[in-house]
Amino acid sequence: MSMNESETTRDHDEALLSLVLPPPLSDPVVDWLLEQPEVTGFISLPVNGHGGSEHSMSAAEKVAGYRRGWMIQTHLPRASACELLGRLKQQFSGSDIHYWMTPLIVGGHLD
Repeated sequence: MSMNESETTRDHDEALLSLVLPPPLSDPVVDWLLEQPEVTGFISLPVNGHGGSEHSMSAAEKVAGYRRGWMIQTHLPRASACELLGRLKQQFSGSDIHYWMTPLIVGGHLD
């Protein structure tokens, strides 16, 4: 892989934290993330979830075949991501937020 000076390789010390949340939680979670010192930025986008949690879907969602939600993604050092996730679990316990964390291998900006 060829990289320019704006790209950086990662040795798995950084992670991509992804959150999928119900629409009513988008503003509270965004506000909470903006207050966290280790979060320097993130993206949020509307998503449709298919399958998986059909037992908790409304009748309309079952007919449509999906559940609306919001996805938030941020990358930060893995240790910071773990700490952030721990605080998120405390703050939003029982709120039906789905999450995953993956190693960030490469990142940068296209010039």
